[in-house]
Amino acid sequence: MNLVLTADLMEKSIAALLAPFDLTSASRLVLSLLVDSETPISPNTIADHLIVSRASVTSLLDSLEKRKYARRRPHPTDRRMIWVEPTDLGRQIAGEFRPVVHQHQKTWLGALNEKEQQQFVEMLHRLQSALQKSNE
Repeated sequence: MNLVLTADLMEKSIAALLAPFDLTSASRLVLSLLVDSETPISPNTIADHLIVSRASVTSLLDSLEKRKYARRRPHPTDRRMIWVEPTDLGRQIAGEFRPVVHQHQKTWLGALNEKEQQQFVEMLHRLQSALQKSNE
């Protein structure tokens, strides 16, 4: 329960940080994926990375497109597929919100010393790996 409470508190804190950018935590993750990718990516790839349904990705992309942070375009060789990429405005917004979120995350993790931070990250990775294996 402590982990769930911590995740909930962090989610609420990040949501408050993102409010000025008109982004949700989920749309922030999608925009970050798009900005970090060197090439346009498919909605299926986004769904796989975020472990969400394709329908959820469609809704998130609709939201990002409405704000002009991302755009969809046809795949050059497969008419059944589309590519998604960030717009210049999307890149700019990501460049603005990411440092804000990262600075706050550093502050929150500052409650732990360096060794504890490293152990915490290692434990989270082990827990995530175990959870992923149990869901296969």
